[in-house]
Amino acid sequence: MVLIDTGAREGHDIPFRRFSRYGLIVTTVTVTVAAAYVWLRYFVLV
Repeated sequence: MVLIDTGAREGHDIPFRRFSRYGLIVTTVTVTVAAAYVWLRYFVLV
């Protein structure tokens, strides 16, 4: 939300829908990488 407010002050329009879409993609990639690490670390490379 701070990013949206800062962008608006600088003259950049960042719709909440676009912000949420990119945030969802980043969150999905981060959780996938973390899950793969935990799976490898604790179940494969015992």
